[in-house]
Amino acid sequence: MAEVGFGTILLTFIVSAYAVVAAWVGQRRGRPELVQSARNGILAVAGLVTIAAAILLYLLLALDFRVQYVYDNVSSHLAPVYRISAFWAGQEGSFLLWLWFLAVMAALVVQQGKAWDRRLHSCALAVLAFSEAFFALVLITVSNPFATLPMKPAEGAGLLPLLENPGMIFHPPTLFLGYAGYTVPFAFAIAALLSGQLDDGWLRGIRRWSLFAWLALGIGILLGAWWAYVELGWGGYWAWDPVENASLIPWLVGTAFLHSAVMQERRRMFKVWNMMLAIFAFWLCIFATFVTRGGVILSDLHGYASSARPITYYLLIFMAVTLFGPLALLYYRRQQLAGDNELEALLSRESGFLFNNLLFCGMALAVFLGTVFPTLTLIARGERVALDASFYNRTSGPLAMALVLLIGICPILAWRRATTDKLLPGLVYQTVLALMVAVILFTLGIREPFALLSFAVCAFVTATIVSEFYRGLMARRRTRGEGYLVALGRLVAKGRRRYGGYIVHLAIVLIAIGVTGSSVYKDEWLVSLTPGEETTIGDYTLEYEDYAIEVLNADPETYQSKVRFATTLGVHKAGRKIATLVAEKNNHWLLENPWVTEVAIRSSLKEDLYVILGGLEQDGLASFQLVVNPLINWLWIGGVLLFVGAAVAMWPSGRKVVYADREEAELDQALGRLAEEEVGEEIEDKGRAARRKRKRARPAKKATCPKCGRPYEPGDRFCARCGQKLANE
Repeated sequence: MAEVGFGTILLTFIVSAYAVVAAWVGQRRGRPELVQSARNGILAVAGLVTIAAAILLYLLLALDFRVQYVYDNVSSHLAPVYRISAFWAGQEGSFLLWLWFLAVMAALVVQQGKAWDRRLHSCALAVLAFSEAFFALVLITVSNPFATLPMKPAEGAGLLPLLENPGMIFHPPTLFLGYAGYTVPFAFAIAALLSGQLDDGWLRGIRRWSLFAWLALGIGILLGAWWAYVELGWGGYWAWDPVENASLIPWLVGTAFLHSAVMQERRRMFKVWNMMLAIFAFWLCIFATFVTRGGVILSDLHGYASSARPITYYLLIFMAVTLFGPLALLYYRRQQLAGDNELEALLSRESGFLFNNLLFCGMALAVFLGTVFPTLTLIARGERVALDASFYNRTSGPLAMALVLLIGICPILAWRRATTDKLLPGLVYQTVLALMVAVILFTLGIREPFALLSFAVCAFVTATIVSEFYRGLMARRRTRGEGYLVALGRLVAKGRRRYGGYIVHLAIVLIAIGVTGSSVYKDEWLVSLTPGEETTIGDYTLEYEDYAIEVLNADPETYQSKVRFATTLGVHKAGRKIATLVAEKNNHWLLENPWVTEVAIRSSLKEDLYVILGGLEQDGLASFQLVVNPLINWLWIGGVLLFVGAAVAMWPSGRKVVYADREEAELDQALGRLAEEEVGEEIEDKGRAARRKRKRARPAKKATCPKCGRPYEPGDRFCARCGQKLANE
């Protein structure tokens, strides 16, 4: 089976390389049969890589320890779900997963070929096939997941204990899905530069791809933060580790790209910005892999490698090709990328989008420089000088606060030029509310300046988002007479991009609240207890109820062989028991760093009680680190809302509606534009006209018989039902 798997990867490289040549030559020489052959090749690659992935998955589940990758990552002690997640636990499997995601996406692009210009589509296929060929080359040369051992061992080493967590099931695949997703915008950006098709066609075609990649990468980052929070046992979720930073940087650039693309679609501006951001979002995904697997930039938290590895040179060459080649094309096409419009005023929505780009890219640059700084100092001075979390907090904190504030200001600004008579009324309500929130929090005892400012800004932004929903909702109700829920649903359906974006912005506000509360007001205590003792922490009383020491998975010896130290604590609040927590610390005796902590958490919307077992003696004496994390769960709630908002924005339009008359259609179209832009007065005018027409079109009320109530027509002398003489004669 392993030989078949390697053969499919080898065929993948050959077919991908052929597809590159066929797509490029076919496009340049006007030979559609070659382009069609390239499309078929990309579809074949998707099938080949799927077979290879299925073979590796089978080998992992079957515990075929003759395969080196299986031996290194699974053991008979592992549950089947973690044998599956071992697929992406190592370098070889993670590259195969990336290639599989990329192959499936490239096949989908082939199927969507009619949506793009032929030349643009052909060039994009060449770029996608080139990327597939690179990953296939890595897999068949320096990162072969199907390499075999001379003899079949009786048992495998097993999965590292830190990876036995639900986060391992979801976090890495979601990240790789985002990394692979950014290949599609990159491919069409390069295709536009190569073919000279520099209008908005390439941008409109990849809008959903960009949003999908951004969402996958963002959810992957949040899942990684949650995994660190529940597994590592230090009470936090973000350590500014190089591997964490490496995934954050392309997400920041991708966020700037999503906003910047709106400017080109609506105002024919920021064309160079969009090209640069699409290129760098993809390039930074490759850089993230370089950080993770290259061994040049050290990671204290993840620690994948401590020296340069063969794959480092492949990644460096690929990074050079995918950066300097596109930049040369960008310089060559610079005159064609000039914008059709210019900024007319500092107070305008266009300026808001420009500041948005500058802030996101500035934050990405600060994190990038902090990440590579230790390696630069090693090259320059011969010693590695690392930057601690305070550097990132000082540089990224103010930029992040400014970005959140900009979310609340941009919807108030008008296109082209914002006049003060229209701008000030929109700012007054939100500003007053933000000041009220700050005053209330101050009176409740929150005196930290950063927290007060952060919560006030979050209130300002929330007020802006709510007011935008309210304006659209009231416009629909006045013009269509719909109920609140119906009007809200149709408002969002008509303006998925706009209101999906507002939901995402609200999610960012919730995340900011969670980050502020957990970072500013986090409290910690260290206590030692014997069974039966109690301690009071804030509003909680913890009773140490029981403990256990046991040996697990002793034979055969693998990474899952351990001594389990467990303690049981009862949590009481206001005189009643609200939870039972089990905190563990395990000694995996085959590991170089054998101690792995399993924390216990009691969660609520207000705060988390976080219990870490520091040590446990044979007589039951235990030391605990107790942490109270205020508002931490709003970070995870914001992550769920982020997914909802992005899903709304990506959701395809429904079936077409048949209207009764032209005025009705124009009104509905105007309501749709309200969902996307600012046309409130036009909505009111069209709504009044439609109501007048409906009123005129109503049939006159028929007269009825005064005796039996039956309607009768003009000219009738007697009622047809009761014979009553009528007043018509």
